[in-house]
Amino acid sequence: MAASLHLAAILALSLLAAGATANSGYTTPSPPPPPAPAAQSSRVLVRVEGQVYCQSCAHRNSWSLGGDTPLPGAKVSVTCRDAKNRVVWWRLAVADRSGYFLAEFDVTEVSGFFEGDPRRACYARLLASPDCGCNELTNINLGIEGAPLRDEGKRWAGQGYENVVYAAGPLAFRPSKCPPKHPF
Repeated sequence: MAASLHLAAILALSLLAAGATANSGYTTPSPPPPPAPAAQSSRVLVRVEGQVYCQSCAHRNSWSLGGDTPLPGAKVSVTCRDAKNRVVWWRLAVADRSGYFLAEFDVTEVSGFFEGDPRRACYARLLASPDCGCNELTNINLGIEGAPLRDEGKRWAGQGYENVVYAAGPLAFRPSKCPPKHPF
């Protein structure tokens, strides 16, 4: 009797080692591992868009763009810094007839940008106005100092990289001569 108990114990241990249980030899499958997070591309194609306007004389010396008009042909520079905070990418963008500009950079490793974030590494600045009646720089939205970029969720996958469109501005020049606000 002791031998048969010993044999039953050995048989039970070998069945457990083989994955069988006392429920007619069926095993409960273990749950599948959770899905791995979606791999985020380490490469990115950055585009920067914005608008350039001529500020109304009624709002000079303010950041208001009420009564403004688009400034076709206005030139904007978009500059980006590398991981060592050096300016290494630069693009010239020219506004179309509605004042819209778009600058596109090459596909680049995200880690190559300052702080690993193109949005923080790049900025837009006003360069030149084609309109001699509206060619004074303003610092509206930091158009002189360097307008920071906003992430407005415009992204889609490319072939081995991510496409991202950031927004800057709106930026504005102002008229070089405006009538006095209050007549004397």
